[in-house]
Amino acid sequence: MAASAKGWLVRRLFATALIFACLEGVVFHSGLYARIVEPESTTGDMELMINNEIQRPKPNPNQVLAVGHSRQALLPRIANQMKPSTGYTFASIGLGGTTPRDWYYALRAVDPHAHNYAAILIPEDDYNEPDLWEDQADRESDLHYLIARLHVKDLFDFPMTYATPARRWTAFEGILLKGTVYKRDFQEFLDHPAARLEKAEFYRKGSASWFYDYGGDERTLAGLEIDWTDRIARFPSNVPESEQKRISGELFQDYPPDRGRETAYRLFWYRRILARYHGTRTKIFFLRVPRAPTPPPEERFKANSSVRQLAGDPNVVVLDEHLLDSLERPDLFWDALHLNREGQIRFSEIIASAVRESLGPPAGP
Repeated sequence: MAASAKGWLVRRLFATALIFACLEGVVFHSGLYARIVEPESTTGDMELMINNEIQRPKPNPNQVLAVGHSRQALLPRIANQMKPSTGYTFASIGLGGTTPRDWYYALRAVDPHAHNYAAILIPEDDYNEPDLWEDQADRESDLHYLIARLHVKDLFDFPMTYATPARRWTAFEGILLKGTVYKRDFQEFLDHPAARLEKAEFYRKGSASWFYDYGGDERTLAGLEIDWTDRIARFPSNVPESEQKRISGELFQDYPPDRGRETAYRLFWYRRILARYHGTRTKIFFLRVPRAPTPPPEERFKANSSVRQLAGDPNVVVLDEHLLDSLERPDLFWDALHLNREGQIRFSEIIASAVRESLGPPAGP
C-alpha cells in the first residue's frame, strides 16, 4: 500500500474515532440521554427516584431518607402524617432489586455534600446476614441501575468493587463507553423516538406524586398457615396455585454454607456510607424488616455481622431487631417477603416513632 493511501486510512480511522468519542460524550456522558431513557427500566427507575429526591424541597435540616430494596416498606406519606408529633419529614428512594452498592451511589447523588439529612434508614433482611447463593459483589445489574450516575472519575474505583475480572472489565467498559450499557435502550428509542420523548416527559412531571401517593398492595395472605419444621404452607383458597408455588419456594429456600461473604460485602459498603457522613450530624439507622408472614426460625446468631460490628459507631443507630416482629402476620403480607398496604402503614408508623425517639426533638430552622 502506498504511503499516501496509508496516510488516508489513518486519517479516516482517526476521524471516525474522534466522531465516535464526541457522540459518546455528548449523548451519553453529558447526562442528556439519561433524561430520555426508558422510564420503566432499571436505569429509568433509579433516575426518577434520584431526580425526584434532588428536586424535593428541604426547607429545614429535619429530613429523614429511606434507602433500600423492595422490602423497605416505608410510606413517606404515612410517616409525614405524624409530623406534628415527630417533627421530621420522611422521603424514600427505596427501589426493588437494588443493593448496598446502589444505595451508596444514590446517596452520593442526592446528598453530594452530606448535609441534607438528619437520618438515613437502611433495611436489613436479617442482622445475622446468612450468605446467599448469589455473590452480590458481582451483580452486573448494579451497573445498569447506576450508569447515569457513574462518571469518568469512577472508572477505576467502581469496577474494582466487583469480585471477578470479567465483571470488572464489564463495569470499566460500561463507564468508559456508556453506549454499551444503553445499547438496547438506545435502539428502542430510535425505533419510536417521539413516543419515548413523550413518555419520558410524562414520567418526569408526574412520578414524584405517583410514588408519594402509592399506598401499597391490597392483597393479603390472611388464613395462611406455615409449618416451618416440615416446610409446609397451607394457603387460603383465594391464592392461585401458581402463586402458592412461588411463595412456598421463597419461604423455604435453602442457603449455602455461611462463609461470611454477605457480611463482608455489606460491611464494605456500609463503611463507605458511614465514611461519607463521618463528622456530620447525620445518623445511619439500621432496621430489620419483617421477615415472613409468620415468625420464621431464627438464623444462627452472628456476633460479627456487619450491623453488629458497626453498632458502636457514633453515627450508627441499630434499631431493636424485634421492633417489627408484630408485623410478621399473614394478613399483613401479600407474598412471602413483602408487606401489604396495611402492613406498610403500620411499618411506617412504627419506624417514624422509633426515629423520633432516637433522634430526639427536631433541630430549629
